[in-house]
Amino acid sequence: MISEFPYYVFDKELPAAFCDGLVTMGLANKQNSGGLHEKDGTFFDPDVRESSISWLNNSELSEILQLYAQKANEAANWNFHVMCFETPQFSTYSQGGQYDWHMDVGVESEDDLVIRKLTLCVSLNDSFEGGDFQIQRWCTPDANSRYNTVKEMRNKGSILVFPSFMFHRVTPVTKGQRYSLACWFRGPDFE
Repeated sequence: MISEFPYYVFDKELPAAFCDGLVTMGLANKQNSGGLHEKDGTFFDPDVRESSISWLNNSELSEILQLYAQKANEAANWNFHVMCFETPQFSTYSQGGQYDWHMDVGVESEDDLVIRKLTLCVSLNDSFEGGDFQIQRWCTPDANSRYNTVKEMRNKGSILVFPSFMFHRVTPVTKGQRYSLACWFRGPDFE
């Protein structure tokens, strides 16, 4: 059975102290502007994406995220064949920061044998306004409401998992800073 909204949420799943630790780790690393990837390379467009990112290369963290991705993959009945994952990305969205509609699919290079199949996002704080996570619905082109605001992602410690081919966005932050973590899980191309 396909649910109305193509995602799986673990609301307020991770402890606050754990989230605070991830924010500390993310901010301790050098942050760069979040880029946009196309076939010819990376480019920057603040009208599409305005955020700072760093990478959290931590095996224990990756294992924890992998468990949640596997659980969501089974519980949502997607059952995608996933073989590996990318290094988790820490993001800071300051006031005005946002990431317009996009998908996470694709490959890093033409010889990649695995594609992004599942995206996992973690909300690391709740002391911001705006910055809503919105995702496309399974719907027809003439539907009145084509997306849903995932209200649970306003809660610190919430985890969201969804197919990487779904359009999604983060609306502009209007107050404070929004901290989040994303990780992508890869497998062979869909047949």
